[in-house]
Amino acid sequence: MSHLIIEQGKEVGREITVPPTGMKFGSSSANDLVIQDDAAMLFHGRFFFKSGGTLWVTDFGAGKKVMVGGVPIDEHQLNVGDLVEVGGTAFRIINTGIERLADTSSQTAALDQAGGKEIDLGFKPVRKLRTTGAVKERSRSASLIHRILQVAVIFLVLLVLVVAVPELLKLKTQGHPVSLQEKSLSFSYECVHGSLKNIFRYHLELGADGKASLQIDDLQNRHITKSAMVPADVLENLSRRIAGTGFFDLEGDREVEARNRYELYDIAIFRNGNFNHVRVLNRDPPSELRQTISILEDFMFGQMDVPFTLLEDPEALIGHAEESFKLGESRFAERDVQPGNLAESIKHYKETLVYLETLEPKPSLYRQAMQKMEMAKAEQDARYKDYMFNVDRAMRLGDWREASKHLRILAELIPDRSDDRYETISSKQLEVEDHLR
Repeated sequence: MSHLIIEQGKEVGREITVPPTGMKFGSSSANDLVIQDDAAMLFHGRFFFKSGGTLWVTDFGAGKKVMVGGVPIDEHQLNVGDLVEVGGTAFRIINTGIERLADTSSQTAALDQAGGKEIDLGFKPVRKLRTTGAVKERSRSASLIHRILQVAVIFLVLLVLVVAVPELLKLKTQGHPVSLQEKSLSFSYECVHGSLKNIFRYHLELGADGKASLQIDDLQNRHITKSAMVPADVLENLSRRIAGTGFFDLEGDREVEARNRYELYDIAIFRNGNFNHVRVLNRDPPSELRQTISILEDFMFGQMDVPFTLLEDPEALIGHAEESFKLGESRFAERDVQPGNLAESIKHYKETLVYLETLEPKPSLYRQAMQKMEMAKAEQDARYKDYMFNVDRAMRLGDWREASKHLRILAELIPDRSDDRYETISSKQLEVEDHLR
């Protein structure tokens, strides 16, 4: 008995039966109903029956809402004729009844109403009071067919055991363990921070194919999308870390209404056959969920090449940038007091640019910091050349104390170990120290 028919999207015309236990749907292959639709989330929702036998649909809240009759829903009772939309896919409800196996008495009553003719498939004994010779013959034939089928099934099972078990044992003895559950990991993580000034949302998703995608949006014109294929060893490590958080032991959503605040954490994870979906709104996440969030965000920063500033509120970023710029200006003004102040000013100008790099359009402070950083770098380079000239001259003259003095100044001027000039300074310092011993 079909309950749904696809009216829009791929596989138009396909009829679908909802089993009594319900049916999850989404783009992940771990769902009972896989929707081939880019707008569908990994785990989008579920069709299910309530105790009264009524058919319902629920939305997991991982992305764009499930629509019934053009209206977004969280949970909704379905009626024949309703149109359920999931992304670009639409299902028409053609039946809402739950399909159950009828008991023997109801079957008998239906047969009696139909004229008292019962068809025996050989799965129960023939009632002698109402059998004729023809019925007996059909009953014996059906029973014979049934016994033949039973023997065939037993034979096939034995064949599988005889052939498959030695092969499994062989693999095991060769050092190749056999897993009854293929390793897999996919998830959907949505985070929303809303206030009176801004709404900031990011959504991280990992598909069963190992492709991760990230979408970041806010009202300050930040709209960023990224995607990357994740190496197998990284996925394995990520899967182990998630397994140790206790996420799969969490039960129930935690939601409260709040004035002037909307803070959502919504995570659905499928791992090695286990699935859990947790939604926390305007409440502090439990420790298990906080640990899971930390792992997912570490993964996002490391594998998706995402700067941490993408997760900061734009106003907070501008505030951090202004503080860094003031520090840069202060150190640049005192560059003649200590040689290291010039390097400090360059570091603070860089920090200013990092804080502002994700904002569009760029504030005027970004251009100012860029100009001042280039100016400081040019002066640093000029001073490096002057002091290095003095070092080389002192070394040629054998004035090792003078060379050591200039090298100490250079070490403060170029403190960054990743700078090639730092290696040159260190090498000359070792040579000079050898002569001073």
